Amino acid sequence: MQIKKNLLPARYFNKLKHLVTGSAFPWYFTNQTVSYPGVKEDKHFMFVHVLYNTIPPAPISHLFKEFEPILYFLDFPIKELLRMKLNLYTNQNKKIKHVRHTDVYDEKNKPRENVTLSILNFITCNGGTIIKDKKYPSNENELLIFDNLNKHSGVVQTDTPTRIVLNIVTI
Repeated sequence: MQIKKNLLPARYFNKLKHLVTGSAFPWYFTNQTVSYPGVKEDKHFMFVHVLYNTIPPAPISHLFKEFEPILYFLDFPIKELLRMKLNLYTNQNKKIKHVRHTDVYDEKNKPRENVTLSILNFITCNGGTIIKDKKYPSNENELLIFDNLNKHSGVVQTDTPTRIVLNIVTI
């Protein structure tokens, strides 16, 4: 587990934050926060924007080019980008802890090894990410880096209208 504060230069971070918090950003509703093998379906919702996914192996969103430079600020080796996805959680006036899960599974539905997850926070709020059993608060421009084998879950905030994170999954 690593934490990188102020990952991006302020000008670039603020440009991206302005983009994802703007009224014209294309968010898409999903009626569950986790949909992985062996994980009980939750009854929560969020909004997402998939920038890149390996199936098909290409950028999905026309906005991928705006976020791709983030990869150059990660100071660990990257062989392959598997996914880059934005999540937006709305304030529901109560703390909601989502289902614990891992993000990538192999062909036997086992959590895939040698996969790194990175979560970049766009909003400082009282929500956060629980990795193993420790809660990491949501601090803007802060990156959490951890192994896919570590189960994690998101926590919805109650002090801001939204919590926005960028999930980056790499090998």
